[in-house]
Amino acid sequence: MARMRPKPNATPDDVAFGVNACAMALRAGVVRSLFYLQDSRNERVHGLVQQATATGVATTPVDLFRLDELTGDGVHQGVLVRLKDLPTVDLRAIAKSAGPSLVLLLDSVTDPQNVGAVLRTSVAAGVDAIVLPRRRGALLTPGVHRASAGLSFIAPVSSPQNLAQAVEILKEHDYWVVAADTGGDAQPATAFDWPKKTALIMGSEGEGIGQLLRRESDFVCAIPMDPRVESLNVGVACGVLCYLWRRQWPAPA
Repeated sequence: MARMRPKPNATPDDVAFGVNACAMALRAGVVRSLFYLQDSRNERVHGLVQQATATGVATTPVDLFRLDELTGDGVHQGVLVRLKDLPTVDLRAIAKSAGPSLVLLLDSVTDPQNVGAVLRTSVAAGVDAIVLPRRRGALLTPGVHRASAGLSFIAPVSSPQNLAQAVEILKEHDYWVVAADTGGDAQPATAFDWPKKTALIMGSEGEGIGQLLRRESDFVCAIPMDPRVESLNVGVACGVLCYLWRRQWPAPA
């Protein structure tokens, strides 16, 4: 039996667990091996084992203790997969598109629930790329895979060295940089004339967007809100802004 011994209450980064995340990982072809609860009565788990076997992925039955150990006592639903290296997209190739294009750049957004929500929204809204920089960036962890219901495996993620490099690439290809932030120079997002090629920078709820990136931005926009609401979760704000852009630039029929 293959052994993966994490430190106590920790989860290796190269795994995903839960039925939806594992199903999407299999569909995306990024699974190295699958572990499942040996006495599981979950028909969906049995279906994943059959699917993995049919595609040549090694499957291993384990007991509940082992699954709990591998997931740091996470909610695994009786199934876990080990992952191959996840592919990323070439931001320069994406940027060469002549049509409407939306690229998201996440500045210091590292909470797995928020990152997962952003990736899920991005796939739903047809975002062309989500930039997760290697420096001060989010990691595609098991928590992200679960929060995104496995859509992290098909989301078009780009991983340049840093966000400044990504902004430079996008500006070279006629993108306008929009910072989602507050301040006196912020335009209401609901009335904003969204550029055809938009690079949208989202910051964390606590830190916001770094000053360097804000200075590099061509526009600043904010979501109009009731004054009793201080801020929105970055995942919620991302959904609002992506669909405001999409309303102005509909996807081809």
